[in-house]
Amino acid sequence: MLAVLTLLVASVTLLTGATPSPAPVPAVAVAAAADSAVPGNVAADARGERHVTSVVAARRGLSELQYADALEGFRDNRLQAIGRVAVARSVLASAQLALDSSAGHVLTEASRQALAAGIRLQALRLTLAAGQIDESYVRAAASRSGGPFRLEPPSLTAATSTLDGMRFGWASSLDAVRGELAGLVQAVHADVAAWQAEQARLAAMEAARVAEAARVAARAAAAAPVAAPRASGARPVATAPRPAAGVSPGAAASVAVPALFNKLVWTSGFQSEIDACRGAVDVTGNYGVATIAEHWSCGGSRFPGTGRQITFSGVRAGTYLVGGVVAVLNANTQGTASIPRGYDLLYQTCINGSNATMSFTALTRIG
Repeated sequence: MLAVLTLLVASVTLLTGATPSPAPVPAVAVAAAADSAVPGNVAADARGERHVTSVVAARRGLSELQYADALEGFRDNRLQAIGRVAVARSVLASAQLALDSSAGHVLTEASRQALAAGIRLQALRLTLAAGQIDESYVRAAASRSGGPFRLEPPSLTAATSTLDGMRFGWASSLDAVRGELAGLVQAVHADVAAWQAEQARLAAMEAARVAEAARVAARAAAAAPVAAPRASGARPVATAPRPAAGVSPGAAASVAVPALFNKLVWTSGFQSEIDACRGAVDVTGNYGVATIAEHWSCGGSRFPGTGRQITFSGVRAGTYLVGGVVAVLNANTQGTASIPRGYDLLYQTCINGSNATMSFTALTRIG
């Protein structure tokens, strides 16, 4: 349209030789010319840019909210896993204590072996759970490199997926530790109780044997003649009874005078010397009471009974008359204050090798 008007004006000028006044250009034409002269639509572009920006911001805000939720859930799950690990460690420690304290106090080792195997299995599960928690720290830190909420939406989405995907399966499995170990621990406790009952039975038998020996000795002493008075401070001396009619003096002496038993008290000391198993050990320095001791397996089981005479050589040289067992103590619950006093010497050994049945036999010096 503008081109046609321009051509018309040019034709008039050529024909008349005059320059006509320019005709007014319609507003529509001006607007059309302006539209053709400026590329694109600036207003439209501005609106589109604002729209895109708002969409990006909305997506970013949604990603940040999703990431924040995932992070909070991860922290809660991690704290629960840490709590499960702490509880499992306490259960394992209790089971280990039951295993350790039962050593040497069961009739058979089957229950202790089963408990030891169970503890090893649960300890492995505990190690895996703790490792999973440690790994989660590293993965969580790597998922939000640059700091939380400073990632672009795609990175936030990836970080959210990482946090959502982290589970503490091994820690959850620790909830079963207590139940799986309870039966094994109870079996060990039952075996310990059976062992204690057996020790009590053996101690009762030993006490009955000692009591019977004491009664025999008392009857023998009542049948023997009364010894002549002795000077103050002198030790009692065993005397043989008069032979009965028709009994030779030698035969009567063999009946009335107990056979002698010899034992070496090779040194003074305590546990390491007793463990050397070279003879009895003077442990007076540790007990605060005149006492010699040796292991049941190193001579204690063969120590003579009530009424017998025993001669010691070495540190405690002399001849003694064996009395009864005056105390049976439990080293786990009783101390040296429970050791009886008032005897010339005590002989201590652990019945059947158990420190829960430490017997003390009274000895009276006669030579």
